[in-house]
Amino acid sequence: MQLLGKAMTPEFWKEVREKDCWRRFREDLFDLWNKYCENRPIEALRYSDYKLFWVTGDRKIYEETYFARRHALNCSCLLALIYPEEEKYITRANDQIFAICDEYTWCLPAHQRLGHEIDRENPKLEDSLNTVDETVIDLFASETGFALAELGTLLGDRLEPLVRNRIAAEIDRRIVKPFLTYEPYSGWETGKSNWTAVCMGSVAGTIMHMRPELVEELQPRFDRAMEGYLSGFNDDGICLEGVGYWNYGFGFFAVYADMIRTFTNGKNDYFKREKVKAIATFIQKIFLSGKACVSFADGAREGSFAIGLHHYLKREYPDAVTLLDPQLSKNYDNCARCCTHIRSALWLDEALYEAETGAADDEIYYAQDSEWYIRKNAAYGFAAKGGCNAELHNHNDVGTFIFAKNGRQIITDLGSGAYTRQYFSSERYTFLETSSRGHNVPIIDGQYQENGPEAAAAATVGDEAGFVTDIAGAYDCAGLESIRRSFAFAAETVTLHDEFVYTGKGSIVERLISVEEPKEAEKGIIRIAEVEIRYDPARCTLEIHSEPTSKGGDCWMMDFTLADGVRSFACEIR
Repeated sequence: MQLLGKAMTPEFWKEVREKDCWRRFREDLFDLWNKYCENRPIEALRYSDYKLFWVTGDRKIYEETYFARRHALNCSCLLALIYPEEEKYITRANDQIFAICDEYTWCLPAHQRLGHEIDRENPKLEDSLNTVDETVIDLFASETGFALAELGTLLGDRLEPLVRNRIAAEIDRRIVKPFLTYEPYSGWETGKSNWTAVCMGSVAGTIMHMRPELVEELQPRFDRAMEGYLSGFNDDGICLEGVGYWNYGFGFFAVYADMIRTFTNGKNDYFKREKVKAIATFIQKIFLSGKACVSFADGAREGSFAIGLHHYLKREYPDAVTLLDPQLSKNYDNCARCCTHIRSALWLDEALYEAETGAADDEIYYAQDSEWYIRKNAAYGFAAKGGCNAELHNHNDVGTFIFAKNGRQIITDLGSGAYTRQYFSSERYTFLETSSRGHNVPIIDGQYQENGPEAAAAATVGDEAGFVTDIAGAYDCAGLESIRRSFAFAAETVTLHDEFVYTGKGSIVERLISVEEPKEAEKGIIRIAEVEIRYDPARCTLEIHSEPTSKGGDCWMMDFTLADGVRSFACEIR
């Protein structure tokens, strides 16, 4: 049984070396090598950087070095497989593995409070600096163990004996023993988010490679966790966490599903499930125009997909998965996720790589369970949502929408803010990106949307004619009974129309957001690059101002304050 299939053969890596469909894969590896390895020593992980998360909330400084080490690990090992005669690659691979085995902990500071020596009912910030639990299994500890297990398996005897022994010893100490000691392991084993798929997929994959004799005993735990992960999706397959978390969580799920199917000789086959099939089609829906994609929740305004995963799913579901343009794909990501990087080569299909893409000129998709509406044609891409303000990686964004044209968002959903300690705390909704003040939704009497499951849309419908929802339930505002938000569509235009049933005397402000500066061309016409927004200036006054985002740079807000007594607003975007 070969869990890594043809990747265990020199002939496969010879194809990767020689064939044009893997040219970008090779070029990316050389770019990573030049950035992280060539004439560069292995940089230390400094305690002064480690503790910054607890002192200032900063994650970036420590994580830059942490992930640089893992990029160096991946590229040196993969280049050693593709170019076995080049001694420098295998030498760096041995050194890089040895250094990672030396790390105090594979867990990121932001996740240290998962440690079992910490009082998780009453956590204190200093606990994560005082704890001696260096074997915490978080996202990146589990990924590191899985990476070492897979790369060690692929390189085999080409690694020094001591390096191979260290891989086995550190995986046993940091992954296997803690996992066997605690059941369930932390919150991720019983969760529904990407954490569950990534952590359990990595732990299970590591054990399948390194301790296969334990799989029969542990498989019920693996599968219970994966059932929990799948339960976090509605039947329509929408990933409410955002496109990056589809690539991440579902990518690791697919790797696990492939491995456990192989390990059980086909007896455990997740890919036969209709829900998994629905989730597999998510990625083809969210590209609105070029790389511009749906960025609800903690998504990104520009997306990509893992080409190996995409080809794998296309082979599984040839009639359901639409083949996407390879130019929208990436072979690796910023966090150096090894299992998907390996499978960008292993699962790439030469015939699919060279085939024509299957995207239609006009597409309409309505996900009834998740209340997402997506529409694309030659002129624009559009997305809107109902939903509620208690979703995974939630933003207070009931009723928001996106208008994209010529490869970029024009009416913008900012997506995720800067990941800091504060961003994942009780301060989350003070951030522009997560609050409704940073979304394309109304402000009623100076009030933004509330947070929680009760802050939800109602009477949401999407079809060929348009999209309609009532978003008043997202506000806690006296006198507000209804905000009926509707969108109508033509070949080159989208028309927004809001009707308010509001007996209060406070102001009603319609807000639209862009990361490109709007200009008032004349009364009633705003221009943003090549897009025009037309509205009735007799019914409202316009103010344009900018605010900084937490990631740096500004966004522009177009605030339309309705005149006294006016209870409707319309604008045409073209």
